Amino acid sequence: MKTMADLHKYQLGQRVRLVRTSRFSATANGPYEVTRQLPLEDSGFRYRVKSSSEQYERVVGEEELERAV
Repeated sequence: MKTMADLHKYQLGQRVRLVRTSRFSATANGPYEVTRQLPLEDSGFRYRVKSSSEQYERVVGEEELERAV
């Protein structure tokens, strides 16, 4: 049986990048680390992510992320 964590596209500790949109035009360029997987909502899965160049975490939707190379 799959758990909710198995359904998330990105895993804890995984490095990701924010997909560039007007919402993220003033964000750090570097990769972000997934610090928490949030529960499923109507709009899909969300994550807490943290950049080493920012002092705070961001909450972003799964569709706003891509794998860091």
